[in-house]
Amino acid sequence: MFEKLSNDDLRAVIDELISLLGVKEVEPFQDLVTRLEEGDTEGCVQGIADRLNLPIRISLSYVSKDFKAGDTDRFVTDSLVKINSAGSGTESITAQVSIPPSLPLYGSSRLQGYIIPIRVSEDCYEHAKTFISMVAHELSHVLLAALAHPKKLDELYTDIVPIILGFSDIIWHGRKVIKTTTSGNTTTTETTTYGYLTDSQFQLAYSRVHDILRRHRRDKKHLIEVIEQISNKIEEGLKGIAKFRDYLRFLDMHPPRKMKREYAQRLVQLHAQDYSIEWENSIKDVRRIMECAQSFVRSLNHYTSSSIEQLKIHTRQLEIASARIDPVIEALIQDNKILQRYVGFWRSLWHKYLS
Repeated sequence: MFEKLSNDDLRAVIDELISLLGVKEVEPFQDLVTRLEEGDTEGCVQGIADRLNLPIRISLSYVSKDFKAGDTDRFVTDSLVKINSAGSGTESITAQVSIPPSLPLYGSSRLQGYIIPIRVSEDCYEHAKTFISMVAHELSHVLLAALAHPKKLDELYTDIVPIILGFSDIIWHGRKVIKTTTSGNTTTTETTTYGYLTDSQFQLAYSRVHDILRRHRRDKKHLIEVIEQISNKIEEGLKGIAKFRDYLRFLDMHPPRKMKREYAQRLVQLHAQDYSIEWENSIKDVRRIMECAQSFVRSLNHYTSSSIEQLKIHTRQLEIASARIDPVIEALIQDNKILQRYVGFWRSLWHKYLS
């Protein structure tokens, strides 16, 4: 259908949809396949809608496996079937979605739980991955319609939407159904391709989406690494404060008979001002920033313009926080070295054991 579409035009469509919808991590799909194979077709279809971030409710009905679309009754497509030139495919898996003209806009409260009727063939479980791919395509019409997108009925756009929203792998596995029959000495292979992209176009879309995901994953990984570094620094700082306070209490109860002049002056300073409170407050501030970043990155699997900006903000804030905590740890290390000289071998050894 889109054989004459240039690669540049296809990339432009992909980029346009990613700027609108973002790009989502590839979703595991075995749970959807299992639901379908166990007979929970409605649960499978509802799961597909949920993964497309559609807050709708599915109303499912079945048609005979021999169903031929006639009265489409405002259905988007008759069926998602295109015959591959390599064979004379005859498979016909039906999935039809009705889009009411009064469909609420995306983000409105009215769309929450809005009922969308879907017809499926009664033998849909026979090719589970293909069926899931088709339903994801059909529900992409609903998503674009709810966004009032001018291309809501365009099959190219609705072929791309599930690829960028986490369904690329299952579409990879499900877009072709190969059927082999043998009669006597003759073996016949029939290949049916579902969807509207050619093999090379699908490969381009798949590769482009995964390249973009790799870049975002790299930035996410960097944030996780910064979080881990700061977490280690916080742990080191808190242990240092505990050691500092213990050493100071010990020296108050067991004042040394002799102490170098510069060390004695520092000990007087440490008694005059409780630096440990200031250090502890600095560490608490950094921990709040870190925990906020942890909460964000833990659920990050959808890279929209907003989440990408948040990723950058969290990374910058943590890098600044990391620089703030370094002087605290350095001060703790230096002061604890001084105090450790006068607390005795066994107490120092006890703190090394705790570490």
